[in-house]
Amino acid sequence: MLVQKVKAMVIAAAAVASVAVVAAPAQAGNCSRGGGVYLCEYGVTSYKLPNGTKQEFIVGTDRAVWTRWSDSDGDWTGWTSMGGQAWSTAYAYDYDTSDPWTFRVFYYDQSAEYWGRNRDHNGNWSPWTHYDTPLNG
Repeated sequence: MLVQKVKAMVIAAAAVASVAVVAAPAQAGNCSRGGGVYLCEYGVTSYKLPNGTKQEFIVGTDRAVWTRWSDSDGDWTGWTSMGGQAWSTAYAYDYDTSDPWTFRVFYYDQSAEYWGRNRDHNGNWSPWTHYDTPLNG
């Protein structure tokens, strides 16, 4: 229970910090990674899956969240758009600690509203959903 409370506090602190980033004007500058171009200021978010593979998330120059993932040999797929209109980093966190394969990717839009997509155990993604706070799961 204490671990969940600490985790919730860390997520809430990240959310508050993100709102400050959302309120700041976008800085110029594009970066590239694995053939994809993204907004440097938002960086790359990486999520490690239980089998050692990884999934990465970036905010593209179109402000959509883009993702790619590695296979067991370490090879990466191409980038795939997940849609959305991000004005912050695309964050990833484990919202369901009972299943290590499930997690949520979320961002803040231009109005500092919180949007997330949930990955299920089989790798399927929910549609983008508006949440009141990052702690709703």
